[in-house]
Amino acid sequence: MKATVHLVRHGQVENPKGVIYGRLPGYHLSERGLLQAQAAAQRLARADVGGVWASPLERAQETAAIIATPHGLDVTTDERLTESANTLEGLGRTLGALLRSPKHLWGFRNPLRPSWGESFTEVRERVLEVIGQAMASCEGHEIVIVSHQTPVLVARLALARRRIPPWLGFLECSTGSITSLVLDDKGLTSASYFAPGV
Repeated sequence: MKATVHLVRHGQVENPKGVIYGRLPGYHLSERGLLQAQAAAQRLARADVGGVWASPLERAQETAAIIATPHGLDVTTDERLTESANTLEGLGRTLGALLRSPKHLWGFRNPLRPSWGESFTEVRERVLEVIGQAMASCEGHEIVIVSHQTPVLVARLALARRRIPPWLGFLECSTGSITSLVLDDKGLTSASYFAPGV
């Protein structure tokens, strides 16, 4: 068995207040995010894509629709691809914003575990379930999974059979990026990374 999985992080989001939006509704692609999604679609236009799966959140749905259109495919929405759960939604992204909300500091009591939300193990299990089902339903064709930074990174490391570190922030995963993984029965055979230049 050989399969190609394209893990796509949604395009940049319109976020004028600079908050941690997580699973909050109403966060759509910015103009730059739309350009990033179009660049990702162009990159995958010649791929033998048999299906596109996406998180239900608006930014992922919008990115996935742009990618699916050249292939004449509908987007399959799956809750298991949603953003990782966290207790910081609505807070600003600065240290000052966190310090002004002391009740959230307790979530950082163990910096080696994301105690402020869903564990990487939980994220890995749900995302890999979707990928496995997508591969089975599109056997012989490539699949596209459109999700968010943490689910994409966790899936990427899991499929490559690499240990998931306690912090993912240093790993490359820009908005609109595509990580393409070619797998066979023995595991990962090749990988490539594309980041749109917009």
